[in-house]
Order: sequence, then structure tokens, then C-alpha cells
Amino acid sequence: MTPMAQSVQMGKISPRVRHLRELATIRSTARQILIDARRGASKNFIVHDDKISKAAAMVARVTRANYPTLTIPFHSRWRHFEIAAPANSGSDQSPRNLAYELIGDPRRAVGAGSRLEWLTRAWDLVMVSVLLDAGAGDQWTYQDDATGMSFRRSEGLGIASLRMFQSGMFSANPSVDPYRVDAQRLSTLDIAELAKGFQVSESNSLAGLEGRAKLLRSFGEKLLRPDYDMNPLVRPGDLARVALDQSKAGVVSIPYIFSQLLNRLSSMWPGRPSLDRSALGDVWSFAGAGPGTPAPDFVPFHKLTQWLTYSLAEPLVATGIQISGLDELTGLPEYRNGGLLLDAGVLKLLDPNSANTSHHPDSPLIVEWRALTVALLDEIAALVRLKLEQPDLQLAQILQGGTWAAGRILAAEKRGPLAPPPLKIESDGTVF
Repeated sequence: MTPMAQSVQMGKISPRVRHLRELATIRSTARQILIDARRGASKNFIVHDDKISKAAAMVARVTRANYPTLTIPFHSRWRHFEIAAPANSGSDQSPRNLAYELIGDPRRAVGAGSRLEWLTRAWDLVMVSVLLDAGAGDQWTYQDDATGMSFRRSEGLGIASLRMFQSGMFSANPSVDPYRVDAQRLSTLDIAELAKGFQVSESNSLAGLEGRAKLLRSFGEKLLRPDYDMNPLVRPGDLARVALDQSKAGVVSIPYIFSQLLNRLSSMWPGRPSLDRSALGDVWSFAGAGPGTPAPDFVPFHKLTQWLTYSLAEPLVATGIQISGLDELTGLPEYRNGGLLLDAGVLKLLDPNSANTSHHPDSPLIVEWRALTVALLDEIAALVRLKLEQPDLQLAQILQGGTWAAGRILAAEKRGPLAPPPLKIESDGTVF
């Protein structure tokens, strides 16, 4: 039996798995965990509701400082391709987007064919870059020869992935067409190649390098051999054509893109729970999380898939394509947003010693922290809209403005310039 036949034989997605892949389930389950915590049922956290307004006020201040005109882009991977000249250089401080400089200005992609070609290339780049964006650790730095600048953390991972894309590392024919990603090439990517691209050495270690290499190989394999009866993709960016073909009256559904990503790729995530013969991805056991639902003891997050969906939405808008359903995506349950809540006092650990030990992503403490982050970000976002008098601000803009930046500021104030999160997480390079 061929690998494709084995994939198709898995059959349809069961109702329980489908439930855990719905964006509404992420919100409703997170909300239930917050309700339980507020009534004192949490074993890990106390929720201080009186601190929420103060946290929202800080987010609003940071947003106004970062974007004085409140013209705020989406929180997406594209922000990590942006650089600005040093403040003391005397040069223009307006950010340059190195990715757009490389693949071209989306506003010049005129006509259906040119627009699809540009989108395919943009989605190629950002899909690989997002999958490489999960916790760099405290020891790693990327030196970018082209700009002469050094980068750390998410910005460093973004610029490094851009340079790897630029070098043709992900192309099946780099000498002829370097600026593309081929599934077949990803499926054979060697960890040594990735280490070289990230400038990893004994003195410049990167957390989760092996996990990233395995994830890219699995990504390539799943594009070519999806889990269900779906058309294979030669390039990740080919999903742009799928999304455009399914658009209604020229409007592309963001939840549809999210669903496509989950159904095609969920089994590529290592060490995840499974249910009804389907791998669940970023879904974790948590007793009683969703009472009365088809899967009451699971909490879905799909953080990297949502981060990827946010990042795929931006190129669509950049080329003038209308989108719908963006705000159905949730706030991202990662350590900057979750750190904001702990550092601002909205959440307090019942056991302070929990901050001194390392936790795996499947630990009840981390699962609950992430769920509380999703639910509380919605409440903070509503207050931020009021404080900024901008009722139409999308959650993607508030995250960018925003919660992530405020989380980083508080982390630096409390734990120094390297700004580690308030909880220690054992990252394998595929969750955070």
C-alpha cells in the first residue's frame, strides 16, 4: 500500500477531533477554565480581577507609544522581518521590511496571475519561517552580514529564516529558482544545514534545533502526503490557490485557511496526544476542561497554526484581497502574552516555587496558564479598545500594539535585559 493510500484510509475526521479543531472550541474551553479559576477551583493560579484594568492600561500606553496614529499592522511573522536603523545613526528610523524587499512589493502584483505568483512566494517564505519560530533560548544570537546587525529571539529567528530562504536552502533547484520552498526539499533537510543557517556553534546554542529540523522534514512529508483525502501540495505556498479557489465573492475566509492547515498538518507535531486515530497537534489533556462537550478532558490551543494563519492573512490584505473571520482567531497562548498576565499581577501562582522549576508543555500548570491567557486576552482587548477609543481594533492589532510588547517590557523590568519568561518551559522547538 502506498503512503498516500495509507493516508486516505484514515477516513473522515471524527466529531470529537473536529470539535477540537474549531476556533470556537479554543475560546469556549479557555473561558471555562477561567470561570473555574475565578471560583477558586484552580490548583495553580489565583485570578486578580482588580489588576486587569491596569494591565489593559499598560497595553494601551504601549500601543499608543509604538503606533501614535493607531495605524497598527497585524501581529504576524512579517513584523520580525522589519528592521530600523539604530537611533544614533542619523538615518531614517522608518522600519524596512527585508522580506518585502526580497520578494517584491505586494502592491505591484497586478492581475490575478501576478498576484497568485507573489502570494505563493510570500506564503512559501512565511510558512517555513513560522515553523522555525519557537523559543530561541537565552544563549543564541544571529549576526546578519547583509545589514551588519545582530538579532536575538524571534527577530533573530525571523531574519535567519529569511536569509536561508534567500540562499535557496529550501528550493529544489536553488541555482535556477532560489526564492521558493519545495515540499520534497524540506522532507530531506539535514540538521547540519539548519545549524549552519542559524549560525549554531558551541558558544551560540539554539534551543530545540533538532526539533525544528524534524518539524520541517515532517512538514514537507505532510504537504506531499496529507493525513486525509486532500490534494497534495508541491509547495506550501500552493495553499494560496486553494484558499482563493474557495473564496466567496472574492472574500477569503481566514477560518477556512486555519482549518486547512490543521487538517493537513496536525500529525506532523511530535509527541502530541491522539484521538480517534487522529493526531491532535497543540491539544493537551486537562481533566474537566470542557464539561458537556464531545471531548471534555482536552484543551486545544493550536498556537503555531494560529500564528501561521495570522501571518498568511497579511499577504492577502497586502495584495488587496478581502478577508473575513480574522477575529475568530484567538490571542496567542505563548510566554510573552502569558508573561504579561503574571508580571502584571493578573495571575498569581498558588505555589511561588513553581517559578523556580522547569515545566513541560503538557504539565497542568502550563496548560492552565495558556488557557487563562487566551481567555484573559479577550477581556484585556475589550478594555484596550475602550481606552484607545477604537472600537474596531482587531485582536491581531491589539496583540501587535500591544500585549506582546507589553509582556516583553515587563519581563525586562523584572528579570533583566535578556527578559526570560516568568515560568521556565522545557521547549522542544515546536510549541512556544
